[in-house]
Amino acid sequence: MGARDIGLHSGIPSWVAAAGFVLLVPVDTPQAAQWDTGAGLTLGAVYSDNVCLRNVDEENKAIGTATPNVRVSADGVNGSMDLFAAVEFNTLENSSLDCNAQGTEALSPAPRVRFNGNTTLVPQWLYLDATAFADQNPINQFVAGSEDNLSGRGNVNTTYQYRVSPYLYRQLSATTSALLRATYSEEVNTEDAVSDSEREQVYLDVGSSPELSQFSVGVVGQYSNIDYSRERSGDRTFNSELSSAQLRAAYQLSRQWQVNGYVGEEWNDYISVFQEEEGSYWDVGLIWTPNKRVTIAAGTGERFFGSTPRASVDYRYRSGRISLSYERELTYDRSLRGTDPFADDIDGLLDDSIPDLGTVQEPGGAPTTITNSPILNERLRFVYTYRARRTSVTVNASHSDQTRAEDGLEDTFIDAGVRLERELSRRLSLFTRVSWYVREPDQRRAIVRDSETGRFSLGARAQFGINTSATLTYQYTDRSSDIPNDEYQENRVILRFNYQL
Repeated sequence: MGARDIGLHSGIPSWVAAAGFVLLVPVDTPQAAQWDTGAGLTLGAVYSDNVCLRNVDEENKAIGTATPNVRVSADGVNGSMDLFAAVEFNTLENSSLDCNAQGTEALSPAPRVRFNGNTTLVPQWLYLDATAFADQNPINQFVAGSEDNLSGRGNVNTTYQYRVSPYLYRQLSATTSALLRATYSEEVNTEDAVSDSEREQVYLDVGSSPELSQFSVGVVGQYSNIDYSRERSGDRTFNSELSSAQLRAAYQLSRQWQVNGYVGEEWNDYISVFQEEEGSYWDVGLIWTPNKRVTIAAGTGERFFGSTPRASVDYRYRSGRISLSYERELTYDRSLRGTDPFADDIDGLLDDSIPDLGTVQEPGGAPTTITNSPILNERLRFVYTYRARRTSVTVNASHSDQTRAEDGLEDTFIDAGVRLERELSRRLSLFTRVSWYVREPDQRRAIVRDSETGRFSLGARAQFGINTSATLTYQYTDRSSDIPNDEYQENRVILRFNYQL
């Protein structure tokens, strides 16, 4: 698995550094904007009794880590921004470790970046949104070594993404508006197995708004084109072009009930084993909002690849949230690698992106396979959070069936986790976490087979002052697989010191 040279020695390519400089230009004058900045450094020592993650000739190793981080937030009259960035360095990369496997070097440095910004260019006319993302993700989801950055299996890729989206928005009347948005995004990966890509999108929506009118109607047009840096299968390219036009409508039956739907036509061009790639489509749905804290939506429709049922429940209360959703949609691996499956939007990504101080930095993004074609993703997701004065609980689960358009291979990814933290005093807290991952590749794949990985963590965190803390964690990982050489057990002890301004 050869890594390509994409920029700075620090692991952050030059275009990310340049984009960061541009995006960090103040969204307002320093006097008008409210700024919130912070920085920190985490130093750690990790002992593993099986750093090569294999079931024979297990090798123990002590690893040092250093993770500086920075966070900048600004909120002004003309815009806002939020940036979090961390880089984990480790001593494993330059050690004499030999795991007798291809790509035995560990990933260091391992960057993690989340950026979200918006600004007004011309009041009541022209606006600009921008996002940036950097994180690690498994190269091959179906083999060992993708659970975090500290192993000798060399199965981790770093993905860098940025998106710039200027748009025109104009209120035409009290209930009618026009939106024209253009979006350009680029993805760069450190590993050759994952293709770099560029995406261009155009979105148009003209009509009345369901939030402002009892009966709303509008027309929507969409266009998307993805160019991949590497062609496959001889002269065939895996570039993807999607376009559609639709008529949407919604009727507010009461303050609590809404009926909505749309009909349209789509024209697509990409390599696919589906019987059709385009045609007419429709959707009809219902939204029930009994109060401000609860939203329940359900609907169904039809596209060229089949039915598109969907359902979601979102319940927010003072101490937490319950969220359940199901959908069947067309997406891409480039989108899944840059998406947290348990965050609804960029704000959720930012809130949950700070690495857990008690463990090493784990890969982000939703699990997916490697493909340059669209993916039919049927996903069920559940999230439960509870936060009291001294106790916090997080439960999440995701089941994703992904079918590749290029060859029809269907892979299944199941993730689940529970985390509990309890403050014993103002200076001491205990936490535990249990995670479970299931990977079920299509049986037509010749090399990989089904696998299950369970991980258990138990730790204590001590607060020595306002800015200083230490964490001691025991972690156990057990992986079973239909391929014996892909099974392993590992015990870890992790000691980390954190200083945060």
